[in-house]
Amino acid sequence: MVPSEAYQYRGIVHLLHHFRWTWIGLLAMDDDYGNQFLQTIVPILTENSICSAFTFRLPKATYMEEMVEQMTVKLAERYPDLMDRKTNVFYLYGQPPVMMCLRLIFCLSSFTSLPPLSKVWIITSHWDFGSFAFQDFLDAGSFHGTLSFTVHSNQPPGFQEFLQTIRPFWAEADGFIQPFWEQAFSCSLKHKLEKICTGEEKLESLPGTFFEMHMTGYSYNIYNAVYAAAHALHNINIHGSKQRRLAGGGRLDVQNIQPWQLHRFLQRTLFNNSAGESVRFDKNRELVTVFDLANWLIFSNGSFARLKVGKLDPFAPSDNQLTLNDDQIVWHRGFKQIFANKNKMLQQFYGSILA
Repeated sequence: MVPSEAYQYRGIVHLLHHFRWTWIGLLAMDDDYGNQFLQTIVPILTENSICSAFTFRLPKATYMEEMVEQMTVKLAERYPDLMDRKTNVFYLYGQPPVMMCLRLIFCLSSFTSLPPLSKVWIITSHWDFGSFAFQDFLDAGSFHGTLSFTVHSNQPPGFQEFLQTIRPFWAEADGFIQPFWEQAFSCSLKHKLEKICTGEEKLESLPGTFFEMHMTGYSYNIYNAVYAAAHALHNINIHGSKQRRLAGGGRLDVQNIQPWQLHRFLQRTLFNNSAGESVRFDKNRELVTVFDLANWLIFSNGSFARLKVGKLDPFAPSDNQLTLNDDQIVWHRGFKQIFANKNKMLQQFYGSILA
């Protein structure tokens, strides 16, 4: 149910071509995931006339002391590459540990005479700013204007109403709701010596960095996975007696079906979910879905906003798969100035030719 990264890489190429960005920097963790990413993306970029100015390998997350030491050395060695004026776009393959490394980069640079990075960040769908608290992030503004292909999501009917009715005392045995409630609202459900939770606190009052009131892309995939399994079981119930027999000749018992017995029916699944969207799989039995292009706005108080500024549709013709609303994109302030200067130079150049 997780969309193939191949579709995402295709979208990256469309995005880079759209803005005529042919000279970019690549950043990835120095591990197997990072190796696989670079081995895959570099040939794709080369085939599409896009060059990588440098490759920055971020050290793996180990002990904090070791990471600080490694990042200090690496920062001194590679910061000139990051500051190169010819490279205004960084493509970051972001597994969650990458955030730790980047926090160190921005933290260390803020204590030195190194200038801030005014670049455009393009990040993969593994990354979600909502998964990290930015309140203690010393230079979160470096990510202002970031672009990312996020897993598409929609809002199933009744989801907002459901969130508004959640209360911490629903299930005493639940291992998540009560600890989350206490942490989110800084209160206690049990200890009377602390601020007492009333149980009537509102989730919508929480900042977006702590809890989003809209269904995220990965939650939407789980939602669709449940529906896919339900449709497969339904098809087994209707057609099982004709399509599948147990070794003893009896009918397939839906109540006692094994997970592997669903595979044959899952790969043929095609349905519309309750949000009105089609769910289908390709020939490799991977989910084919739309990616949303998000523009991330990071504010000084640690809050953020995610604006949808386009989408990548694998079902569309190759030259129309990416649609963008350029005027809605908010760029990093430093890059915006560079972008404006380049446009001015191009206008002057073409104006002189036409004259």
